[in-house]
Amino acid sequence: EGKEVGYNDDYRFKPDPVLLCEIPADGEYILAVYDAIFRGREDFVYRITLGELPFVTSVFPLGGQIGLPAVADLKGVNLAETQLTPPTKEAQPGLCWLTARGRGGLLSNLVPFALDALPDGMDSEPNNSVKNAQRVSLPIVMNGTIGTPGDQDLFRFEGRAGDEVVAEVMARRLDSPLDSMLKITDESGDCLAANDDQEDLGSGLNTHHADALVRIKLPKKGVYTVH
Repeated sequence: EGKEVGYNDDYRFKPDPVLLCEIPADGEYILAVYDAIFRGREDFVYRITLGELPFVTSVFPLGGQIGLPAVADLKGVNLAETQLTPPTKEAQPGLCWLTARGRGGLLSNLVPFALDALPDGMDSEPNNSVKNAQRVSLPIVMNGTIGTPGDQDLFRFEGRAGDEVVAEVMARRLDSPLDSMLKITDESGDCLAANDDQEDLGSGLNTHHADALVRIKLPKKGVYTVH
């Protein structure tokens, strides 16, 4: 009848669209593919997959520690499994790519999973204020979720004068829609360093470098907080 039942331009922060559409009724449907601003040229080529396909929309955690068992929880559509066990036993630091199974032996989209040699931990709520900030020992990788609007996770650590501390979020580069912000405060609550977006020239053709990074030389011995 010409009624639109689904539409997508950009999928989250990527210009290639992904349309997840539940068909409302039996019948014949039309899929239209066109340029976002109605241009056309001989090199505007594409491939499109269409069907009752498995598609992973989120993974948690986004990584794990090499040599230790890891489990990644999945969310998505048309999935035959909700967990994956990434290959961490004899891996090297970096990214590996996971796929989930769907019905009929179909495989999902590729999902990045980060592997690191550092100790791996999980954020523990509530940790959204200086008073209940989660204590950690450096160096460490923490896995967390900004689960509700206005949520923030705080991690407290002890430092010494002259320590050069780096705090870096890996979210957008692992296909998370999070646009992170970071800051480090001292025991008085003064902000010593802050960052919103940090450009990563090695991350490919990102349209928005949204992962935050701060580097700081600690001025004195004491307790510091990463927000």
